[in-house]
Amino acid sequence: MSDKKEEKKKAPEAEAAPGEEGAPKKKSKIILFVLIGAGALALIGISVGATLYLTGFFNKKPAVAAKGEHGEGEHGAEGEGGGEHGAEGGGEHGAEGGGEHGGGEHGGEGGEKKASKELPKGEQFAATYKPIERDFTMNVPNSRKYVQFKVAYKTFYGEKIVERVTKHQVAVEAAILATASQYGEEELTSIEGRTRMAAALRDAMNDVLIRNEDFGGIEEVMFTAFVFQ
Repeated sequence: MSDKKEEKKKAPEAEAAPGEEGAPKKKSKIILFVLIGAGALALIGISVGATLYLTGFFNKKPAVAAKGEHGEGEHGAEGEGGGEHGAEGGGEHGAEGGGEHGGGEHGGEGGEKKASKELPKGEQFAATYKPIERDFTMNVPNSRKYVQFKVAYKTFYGEKIVERVTKHQVAVEAAILATASQYGEEELTSIEGRTRMAAALRDAMNDVLIRNEDFGGIEEVMFTAFVFQ
């Protein structure tokens, strides 16, 4: 009887042995799966990182390019100017040549207005003053009086403009007469009125040069003689 009891006690111990051997096997399989998953994630991360590197994702935008994008629109226009006097002589006064009293409206020469070209800064010189030899005499509008005057002009482009004014002398003088005829007695007898008239004569002369030579260049017109009676 005692032998049977000992065999029954040994039997459960023998049955427990296989279970203890299965537990480490399950743990090793789980560790294996974890390692495989970690390796796969590492490969995916390396692949993504290599792709981003090759496509330049990590490259910073060059500072020069950034300046180019924001600097050109803001300052590009400044670099294209033709100089201090070029912009004034050709742009400001040339564009005004087709203005209120210019040859386009009152000068008797129709057609589309042409923009004045800008000469290089190196072609600018010291101020040149040149008189127009003709005496201009005309009746004052709505008055029995007449006005007689002579004018001279100033340019920063030397003999080049003088030659062009001489070349187109007839058209220039016609533009001066047409423009001056727009001013009445009140303007001709006041300093402010004569100042406005001189500016209008400058614009009219520039308009003639722009339409014929594509560039004005006359900076100022002044009266060298003026008689109103």
